[in-house]
Amino acid sequence: GSALLDAVNTPEVLEGVKTRHNRFRTALEAMGSKYGIFSGVRGMGLLIGAPLSEPWKGRAKEVLTAANEESLMVLQAGPDVIRFAPSLVISEADIDEGLARLERAVARITQA
Repeated sequence: GSALLDAVNTPEVLEGVKTRHNRFRTALEAMGSKYGIFSGVRGMGLLIGAPLSEPWKGRAKEVLTAANEESLMVLQAGPDVIRFAPSLVISEADIDEGLARLERAVARITQA
């Protein structure tokens, strides 16, 4: 346990988490504005939640199913929140790919 904390608790990893968090936040806020599905973004570090907007309340399972169809695993935090919990050292390319898959899923279900 302490070896893990020593590895994670370095300036490089902690700064990388901030950068990755901002990348997620910016993309999720843009998706929320574009498709009207998310009412905001919350969380700290890379434990991120995107609450569903009023018309989508109670429909988190639909978002999970659509994401799964794009080969993307996201989590559900209750009926109204999509949760993201990637590795603290996820690459920016993997973030971008995952967000692109999420956007395809969101576009499909919101325009259906």
